[in-house]
Amino acid sequence: MAHQSLASRILPKPLQDDIERQIQPHLRQRASGDGVCSTKTARERRGHILGTVACLWQLGYRIRKLESLDKRHIDALMTHWEAEGLSAEFLHNRASVLRTLASWLGKRHLVGDLSDYFPKERTRRKTSTDEDLSCKGKGIDPIKVIAMARTIDERLAAMLAMQHAFGLRVKESIEIRPANSVVDGGDFIEVYSGTKGGKLRRIPVTDDYQRTTLAWVRQVAAGGKTGRLRWTDTTWRQAQNRYYYLVRERLRISKAQSDFTSHGFRHGYAHKGYEDRTGHPPPVVVEKGQRKPVPPPGLDRETHERASLAVSRALGHERLSATTSYYGTYGHRFRRRGGKVTIKP
Repeated sequence: MAHQSLASRILPKPLQDDIERQIQPHLRQRASGDGVCSTKTARERRGHILGTVACLWQLGYRIRKLESLDKRHIDALMTHWEAEGLSAEFLHNRASVLRTLASWLGKRHLVGDLSDYFPKERTRRKTSTDEDLSCKGKGIDPIKVIAMARTIDERLAAMLAMQHAFGLRVKESIEIRPANSVVDGGDFIEVYSGTKGGKLRRIPVTDDYQRTTLAWVRQVAAGGKTGRLRWTDTTWRQAQNRYYYLVRERLRISKAQSDFTSHGFRHGYAHKGYEDRTGHPPPVVVEKGQRKPVPPPGLDRETHERASLAVSRALGHERLSATTSYYGTYGHRFRRRGGKVTIKP
């Protein structure tokens, strides 16, 4: 079955058609007004605009025409994207599309600068991290955090445990059905609900901590009718709000309060995955005390790239370069032997 976009799943077909008719004459126009843009850019604009309206519908703003867009809708989108922990690149991209759409609608001042919605450092685009954002890097004991969460709310603790053990995103840890996720005799879990773009992925189960976590989480989720890990009396949106409230107000975990966010569990998973596959800590850990990290003796470029690709796929990405935002990069410090290394699936 072909994958359906968010707009196709959420928006009524007549509304999709109306939006497409309205934006079609503008899609190939450059934002500057000079010349035309590529077919790819036009296609992406179309998808982003439809996806944005669908996102507003999910958030409870069921607008029926683009002219209805106002500042409260923009504020709601920015707040939602921040809660999702989306990248600075994503924020810049979507803000650009929203500004272009606003100009088509004659509402040039509808969308402010990103600094109007986010701290400056939140929107700074970097291709690679130079800061260890994992639990270990921030001096946080993940097991103690999970144990503390368990005294507050067992489902919250189970969500954090799945992020720590399997590198799940927040939404994935809320929406997962643990009883249905274990495959291949327990060697993998399959993650689908809550993934970006609805992409199914497999994550290897390799150690006793993961197996113990799975057994416990399956028991926790079994108490509900849907089999999901989220609270049984909530919708996805309500569960998300409850999750962030408990993490922020009860666990006191946030960038402002502890210089750490729960996304650090995912960073830690990436670090461990890299070290398990290479026998060496990741670049951002090696980098401490150095201006630029130097690959340790015994680590070659092919091993580094194979490990990084495996970690990227376990995290739900496809690109080798995606891991640099989790654990940095060695840049061009590997000697190239025989040209580019080909990494096969």
